[in-house]
Amino acid sequence: MKRVFFFAFTLVVSFIISGCDRLTATVEDLMMLENWDEPQGYVNPDDLNTGLPIVRINTVNGKDITNKVDYLTADIKITDPDDSDNDLTTTTEIRGRGNSSWWNNGKKPYRLKFFEKQKLFGLTKAKSWVLLANATDDTMIRNIIAFEMGEKFGLPFTNHYVPVELILNGKYRGSYLLTEQVQVGKGRVDIDEDTGYLIELDNYYDEEPKFKTAPVPFPVMIKSPETIPNGFGDNFVKTSTNELVGKMFADSFPENGYRDLINMDTFVDYIMIQEFLNNTDFWSLNSVYLYKDGEPGSKICAGPLWDMDRTLGNPHKRRPANSDITPLGEVFFGRLFADPVFVAAYKAKWNEHYDIIATEMPAFIDEMADKLAQSEKMNYLLWQGTEPEDSYYEGIIDDLKTWWGERVAFMNGAING
Repeated sequence: MKRVFFFAFTLVVSFIISGCDRLTATVEDLMMLENWDEPQGYVNPDDLNTGLPIVRINTVNGKDITNKVDYLTADIKITDPDDSDNDLTTTTEIRGRGNSSWWNNGKKPYRLKFFEKQKLFGLTKAKSWVLLANATDDTMIRNIIAFEMGEKFGLPFTNHYVPVELILNGKYRGSYLLTEQVQVGKGRVDIDEDTGYLIELDNYYDEEPKFKTAPVPFPVMIKSPETIPNGFGDNFVKTSTNELVGKMFADSFPENGYRDLINMDTFVDYIMIQEFLNNTDFWSLNSVYLYKDGEPGSKICAGPLWDMDRTLGNPHKRRPANSDITPLGEVFFGRLFADPVFVAAYKAKWNEHYDIIATEMPAFIDEMADKLAQSEKMNYLLWQGTEPEDSYYEGIIDDLKTWWGERVAFMNGAING
């Protein structure tokens, strides 16, 4: 069946285009963050005055955090210059997290696990929290933008975001983003922990329990439930997921009842955000989440959004704003565009959300850039070793907004043309 839109190029062609002369002169002239193993400069923690909350963490005996498995006990102190109700002093555990973000960057992401549930910055109490490093995002707002889009679209269980400064064992480590751990629980993916499930489709395929779907072998890691009732062989998570994949890739698709298995609204919104942000990791299945509640008649939903720091024309993984990155072939989400009902819903949702995308979000980008300007300056000084020119941050934000405007025009023409 003919694909309706976004199918002019294969993924390989997109990679070639993104690496050649389609890059604009503006981007070529911009400085791109170097991913040093260690900070190249120094910022005195006592001199921090960026307006953001400060998170101070001291591990026992100042021990280094060296892996993603072993938690270290630590003292933590949070101070918020704008709201003392957010201040906190207690103990926690901390370890590394992430995949490429952990192995390839000196500026590391971390997972916090408190001994008792904590209500950080007014968010729902929980034990587990995340500090995202945004090491390859020179704007430091791409994850924030994705979360804000999810919130404005009404996508359930979208993460909140709190930009903070991190001081680890007495040393400033840069600008970070505190957010919720993607997990089942109150204030997170709030579904029944016994009869519902949360899965991650991810080609790293490095966490148990895991399985490959049939008849097309997509990699699935089960995030919840952590213990599968009645053994792993024929569990309800595997059965439900395989039923959907089986129908999606059957010759009888799409008129075979597959629509009865999914919450169409969440799939449309989730895919639209990923497609607009031009996230190739999404189509190749990295950090992609699906969930299903345990209530009778519940359907499989898409989300939450995660791992969006290399989107939106990021120079580290540059994609032109007018590029189609949807690969052809047996691609999980790409299959849905062969369904005219899904395509019609996608078009309707795009037009419903158009003002959010074209008007509200550019204004939001300006707001966040103003908020993070001083933090970006300190982060740059620490990791790059020099103080950026006054025009640096303005330049990379302007480039992001230019890319955004071009992306709006491209997708609007493709969808409504």
